[in-house]
Amino acid sequence: MPGFFSKLGEFFSGIWQIMTDGLLFLGGPIDMFVSIVDILITTLVFYFIMKLFRDSRAWQLLRGILLIIAFAIVTSFFGLNTISFIFNNTISILAIALLIIFQPELRKTLEKLGRNRLVKVISPKERENSVDPGTRQIIESIVSACESMSKTRTGALIIIERLTSLGELQSQENAVQVDSSVSTTLLKQIFYIGSPLHDGAVLIREGRIAAARIHVPLSDAYHLRHEFGTRHRAAVGASELGDAIAVVVSEERGTISLAMDGRLFELANADALRSQLYRLLMPEGSGERRSFKELLQDTFIRSRSDAEEKTAAADTDQQEDAEKGREKETAKARRRRIGRSKLPRKQRFGLAIFSFILAFFFWLYVQLTIDPVKTSSFNVPLTYQGVEIAADAGYGIQGYPVSDIQLILKGRTEVLDNISVTDLTAYIDVSDINTAGVIELPVEIETDTLLYTQTETVLPGSVRVNIYELQP
Repeated sequence: MPGFFSKLGEFFSGIWQIMTDGLLFLGGPIDMFVSIVDILITTLVFYFIMKLFRDSRAWQLLRGILLIIAFAIVTSFFGLNTISFIFNNTISILAIALLIIFQPELRKTLEKLGRNRLVKVISPKERENSVDPGTRQIIESIVSACESMSKTRTGALIIIERLTSLGELQSQENAVQVDSSVSTTLLKQIFYIGSPLHDGAVLIREGRIAAARIHVPLSDAYHLRHEFGTRHRAAVGASELGDAIAVVVSEERGTISLAMDGRLFELANADALRSQLYRLLMPEGSGERRSFKELLQDTFIRSRSDAEEKTAAADTDQQEDAEKGREKETAKARRRRIGRSKLPRKQRFGLAIFSFILAFFFWLYVQLTIDPVKTSSFNVPLTYQGVEIAADAGYGIQGYPVSDIQLILKGRTEVLDNISVTDLTAYIDVSDINTAGVIELPVEIETDTLLYTQTETVLPGSVRVNIYELQP
């Protein structure tokens, strides 16, 4: 059985052959449109997956794997049999290892798909528009407690459950079950430096404080700055578990930050936190549904992602916007701040181009696998055209030496399988005859699939006919 990289080499050879023949890109307008849509949708899928990997260590692992594969292709091309043998016999183990290595990212992807709007339409239980009457009191209690702890520089981490269940956090062995209403006093007492519950996080479920002293897996996102400690990484880690919201108060700087969707945002003050919580915890049925990106557009938020927060002009703009009021910011300023929470434009463009290249080659692979190029043979009856015109010119044909010809067409499997002999026409044109004798005339081929097929062989390619002059 040939090795994986040998098959990969055959794949690229097949692509080159098809591109040379011109069969891959030829077709009707509908076929071309469907192919373009197919490639674009696949590009979006690859872009979404790689964007999830981009802010984790899995991105570095993915780059390493791609380098290994590229190195293996080069060694196979130059005939380095030993190293090619090693790669070919370990590729199956590598495939299993990928599932283990990328398990967190795969889980995150499935969770995001589970929270997709389409799935929510199918699952009405997750689209209840009723709101706990105490939602306002919960938000105000959290904001008041965070504002107070921010002034005293008391570290705190509050996790708010939304659609994704966080029952595994509450069921931890070291977690302290509280089951109490949310209040400013209780939150301050839990995170008081002398409290035994100070270390860890508070989990709010169904409008109540479910548990305290919860330990959350730390995020491995490398875009976080070194100045952020364990509590901030735990906040990002909690937001990576699903659609949970994590509010964190810095013990060193006294700042309030909000973590969501695996990213950390440092807020200007408690008012910014209040605005965000009201928007994020509001029911889907009340008012216009808005994405997290749109929510951040109306609030002064400074993204703490790497390499996008290094200019003094940005900080100056943020301070000016905070003084003018978050609700009256211009659309241009809002879009600028939102952009800081994402990848730089050049990286996004590069990621999109790379996704398109992957999607294109993957599409080629699928086409070669499910609809490869092949040749088919057809026995087509041979006809003679222009006989009446030749007769009018005074010439006749003595006998028909060949009744049918063998036609070999090359094209995609699906196209060739749908071709019948009735779709093909083989003929000899005698309309231009102007002399008597034995004349060799070429066999002409007509097919309804000229844009989809290529004529490989016509046997015979020409026929000798005996032309004689008609008596007047």
